[in-house]
Amino acid sequence: MYEVEINGKKTKYELILRPVRYIRIYVQPEGYLRIVSPTRNVRPILKSKERWISKNLEKVEKGKILASRGFPIFGKFYEVWSCQRTKIFTDVICVSNLESLKRTIKKELKKKVEEIIEKRAEHIGRRPNKVFIRVQRNKWGSCSSKGNLSLNITLAALPEELLDYVITHELAHLLELNHSKRFWKLVAKAHPDYKKKREELKLWWVIVNNNELWKKILGE
Repeated sequence: MYEVEINGKKTKYELILRPVRYIRIYVQPEGYLRIVSPTRNVRPILKSKERWISKNLEKVEKGKILASRGFPIFGKFYEVWSCQRTKIFTDVICVSNLESLKRTIKKELKKKVEEIIEKRAEHIGRRPNKVFIRVQRNKWGSCSSKGNLSLNITLAALPEELLDYVITHELAHLLELNHSKRFWKLVAKAHPDYKKKREELKLWWVIVNNNELWKKILGE
């Protein structure tokens, strides 16, 4: 890891050397930068992007604070108790062990996903062949060319309107596998504020990746 000063604060960054055309900067949910670059001389570009980097690092700090509030399920933060049986109550989640918690989350998430698919598939005009809920590290979900959806178990952390957006997004990929104008028109039918929701998802990605119990579920 290297260090650079961003707006007066020392920030760590990881440098990955690759024969890319442009330097790419990624703000990681843990609060460091990942730089993909054809050269080691990245400090000038980091200085030129200082405002953008600082803004995104502020989001990370906000997400870390929220991540410590409790265990988020469908946008609500729960206190976690150790119990003999895993069950979700009004303000508390009782957890017997990690595997039973995963099963409970998948069961609840599957019900929500099925409801959203039933609601949104009509205006999209397609239904998925299969839906898989898995532990994934890099994305909320994906759609295959075979018409299958692969969804991250961490979607269960999201408020329902964001979960609805992600499922709608993946359903739209059944017709458009890329992010064309037609694709975004399909998404916008159900979520005209999709740009705002995409920004909100960035904050929730930080929350999930900094929440201690979600990190255990993800296998860290």
